Amino acid sequence: MPESESESGGSPNRRKSSVAVDVVEQIHGSFGRWQLRTILLIFLCKIPSAWFMACIIYTAPYPWKGELVCRPSDWNASEPLPQESADRRINNLWQEERSTDRLFNVDVCNAYAQTLARGFVSRHGQEWNATAPKDDSTSSLPCEQVEHTTAYKSLITEFDLICSRRVLVAVTQSFHALGALIGGLMAYTALKRISPRRLMLLGMLGQIFCGNLTGLVDTYQLHIYFRCLTSIFCALMYTSGQFILNDITSGQARIIVITLSELFWSIGLVLLPGISIYFDDWSYLYVAISSSLIVLVWLHRWIADAPRWLLRHQRVEAALRQLLESATYNNRKVPLTLDVQLTAYAKDLELAAEQKRSYCRIWDGETKRSQLIYIHWIWGCAMVLYNITLLMIRNLGAAQVHVNTAALGFAEMVGVFVGLYMILYTRRHWRWAGNLMIVASLSTYLVWLLPETERNSRRVGLELIFWLILKLANSASIAVLTTCTGEMVSSENRVLLMLSVVTFSRLCLVFCPFLSVLTVIHPLVPITIIATVGWIYGLALRRLNRYYWNTEQPHISQVPTPNTYRRHSQMILRRCSSASTEVSGYSNELLSNFERNMAVSIADIWHINFYPINECDSLAEMELEKRSEEVGTTEAAKSRSLETI
Repeated sequence: MPESESESGGSPNRRKSSVAVDVVEQIHGSFGRWQLRTILLIFLCKIPSAWFMACIIYTAPYPWKGELVCRPSDWNASEPLPQESADRRINNLWQEERSTDRLFNVDVCNAYAQTLARGFVSRHGQEWNATAPKDDSTSSLPCEQVEHTTAYKSLITEFDLICSRRVLVAVTQSFHALGALIGGLMAYTALKRISPRRLMLLGMLGQIFCGNLTGLVDTYQLHIYFRCLTSIFCALMYTSGQFILNDITSGQARIIVITLSELFWSIGLVLLPGISIYFDDWSYLYVAISSSLIVLVWLHRWIADAPRWLLRHQRVEAALRQLLESATYNNRKVPLTLDVQLTAYAKDLELAAEQKRSYCRIWDGETKRSQLIYIHWIWGCAMVLYNITLLMIRNLGAAQVHVNTAALGFAEMVGVFVGLYMILYTRRHWRWAGNLMIVASLSTYLVWLLPETERNSRRVGLELIFWLILKLANSASIAVLTTCTGEMVSSENRVLLMLSVVTFSRLCLVFCPFLSVLTVIHPLVPITIIATVGWIYGLALRRLNRYYWNTEQPHISQVPTPNTYRRHSQMILRRCSSASTEVSGYSNELLSNFERNMAVSIADIWHINFYPINECDSLAEMELEKRSEEVGTTEAAKSRSLETI
């Protein structure tokens, strides 16, 4: 997630900074072809990061039916149990004791004594010498050894992550979240000395090296160690890239760019199933994902650096060279004293950087502490829900995991666009995001009404619908959070606030993967928990709506009927008749243009009774003055004399 954000929206009591347009923005503007090249390359860097984060879906899939053969500890060694008998025993167990996947997931590590004895007698015609009582159908024998018969070599088979070691699958994802937490803090510190472009290159190279080692090691301890290291380099790469995006864009273009940056995480999820089908070993998948960054290292030469960072560190020559390139591609004018202006601006940035900013400044009471607690809680819940929905997609069935993962990616993409619409075209984006999250979370409880049938494609498809609704709503909420969190504090404290909420959310991610272990109780327990978390943080989003909204978006008025429009428009023209009477001696063309081109908003039509005459006079004067410039110098003189009316 990004470490900083863009401005969006506001409220009547929102603090606004009146910072003049700096020389950097004057040269390259808010958006152009030069920015587009860098933006696309930085967006592409998020795809391998998304692959590495979500590859646990394919490197540690749940075992299919018949892929585990249980060897109990109390079977007679003098009469070895043949493979055929073991397979028949497994099939009998599935047919007699199980109609869904639940029993297999819970009791895969136990062999039922009576079932084993019955299968052995029917196969060999003699008693099976087992110490467990044969008349107790519920007694079970723990497995002494579990044989894996799957053709795909996964983390499960490589490190035997079953039974009591099943929790170690969640540990690998926890170490990935720990690496993202450490990497975000390291990036914040490193950006004070290392340029974002260079730090981004270091992150790419580190991810290539450590990512390949993650797939090539042969011990579980080394695997989680290098997975954590690779996650650190991933965080360095996309955090520095986000820093560049914030520096080279501004205004509404920055809002759109920051929001759409989450889109490429979703594209990575959609592409991941297509990559995984070509590899039958988890090691090869890690190597392929990590090695794909070699292409991005070659493309790194066309990624621009952050111009304000260069000026802040007195690298004026490099900033000048970059701004000249920007002006060339964007076809913008360049001041003749640009080098002088950059030198003066660099000194101002250096002085501003020398002022120490303490983390406690965001808690100094300028923003209510309850609101800050709300936003931290919301970020933590949103990130937990985002991560868990990906991890738990394995529970829907290994046969449909590729389709399910791609469907989640598409739902996330739709959610990003829904969030962007809320940001740009609604006044109360916090309320709409909260409402969407509450509705999606409460509707997820309906998954318990699905019939307890065999987990076939139809059952998986029905259950997937609820996951997609929850994923879409959560993705839209994250888009609003990423772009609009900074509006809660002044511009000087926005970086600190974003650092705080992102760090807290990643700390929550360290512990959330262990929710997947609760499937041993019931497969629907994890989705029920995250749905509960979803509607709770949806209520918190609605709470923030009381203080922050987008004042740039006007309130949508009632649609007037044609008769109402005619009546009110004539009233406006009559109120302005005094101005038209005064100008009766002037050009008829000027007056006709004034009446024909005078326009008001729908809100003005409804509130016409509240407008005094002098405001209409001012409106008429401004319109006439504007039209006089087009007529000529004579008409312009008449219009200027009209200003005294």
